[in-house]
Amino acid sequence: MATTVKALAIARELSDRWAKEVASTLPVITPSFDSSGNPVLTLSADADPTYGEKIVVVRVAPITWTATDILGNASQIYTPHVVEICTELNYAATNDNIADILTPVELLPVIAECVKTGCLVKWYQITNGTAPATTYMTSTYLKATYGDLYWNAQKAS
Repeated sequence: MATTVKALAIARELSDRWAKEVASTLPVITPSFDSSGNPVLTLSADADPTYGEKIVVVRVAPITWTATDILGNASQIYTPHVVEICTELNYAATNDNIADILTPVELLPVIAECVKTGCLVKWYQITNGTAPATTYMTSTYLKATYGDLYWNAQKAS
């Protein structure tokens, strides 16, 4: 499914908000698109992000809508959207004396702004030592999902 104007607008708004809120720890916001044309924002500590550094990848996409009308045509509705976040797991071992990659203080503004969009929010965490990317936004790496309890699909459209 191709992207929507709403997905582009949400990505622009998130980028504008994060440019003010996380500028001290994630100053570089790089916009791009995935293979379906959905907007992708990469927040990082520097212009050349690699694994082990502060990196957050965010994609905004319409949720695939499969409903049809009485004639079997695709139904004409405003499609709900999903905001997907991908981060790298912090180092965890029996001797965990390595500083966390992303602290709760750094993650909170990112996740909070995503939730405020009214969209379904999915957070993926990949293994330590791997740089976050949209290719890891699969059920294998799904850490948490947040959908507004009241009016979620209607609010996300």
